[in-house]
Amino acid sequence: MNNHRYIDFLAKLAIDSAHPGGRQLTEAIISETSMKEGDKVLDVGCGTGATSALLAEKTGTEVTGIDIHPKMVELAKKRSTGSSRPFQIVPGSAERLPFNDETFDWVLSESVTAFTDMTQSAPEYFRVLRPGGKLIAIEMTIEERLPRPDSKVIQSLYGVGRLLTEDDWKEIWEKAGFSGIEALRDSDFSQKEGAVELPSYHLTEKIDEEAFDVWLSHLQILQTYRDVLTYRIFRAEKP
Repeated sequence: MNNHRYIDFLAKLAIDSAHPGGRQLTEAIISETSMKEGDKVLDVGCGTGATSALLAEKTGTEVTGIDIHPKMVELAKKRSTGSSRPFQIVPGSAERLPFNDETFDWVLSESVTAFTDMTQSAPEYFRVLRPGGKLIAIEMTIEERLPRPDSKVIQSLYGVGRLLTEDDWKEIWEKAGFSGIEALRDSDFSQKEGAVELPSYHLTEKIDEEAFDVWLSHLQILQTYRDVLTYRIFRAEKP
């Protein structure tokens, strides 16, 4: 789908850690990885660069962030410049990653792959990973099939082509070549019980009526489909 209203909204407000679970989940996931200094990490759909900065500072890894949205690229580059441990930012698409084969030790996607043609992006993740490289993907997941009218409401706002179940996602990763595929929930990670972190907002521009409408629609969808529209943390490896 070509509707980018939601992504444009995130860029307009420079929203950090808009993915499910937010920064808190990202920190919990990172703390349980074997990332080490010198590892090369690709942050796909890096947005404002919040996770790229966190990775570089916390793990000492060599981080490259990529995003297709010009405003996000601009914001991420600015964040890198002001970071104690700068990282690289590259404009580009998850479906056509501008990197050589077997470049990275880790690929991280935080609520990004669902917004792409995953039959193209998943094989790209596999291609740029070195043998033994790891994938971590936090992705929108449905607990059950929705009636077509309901699916259309969600797809229209977020601009996604498909709504996938956990099994659908596993099939996507498997077809791309990944092995050892795990589907985890946030409760599988050591987060502080009861702590809920909201995205960070930077009012880079006056919020116009369209942006406000997108935000209201987003909140309405989260409320209406709260028992069906969830997410998983997928972990997999390139053999």
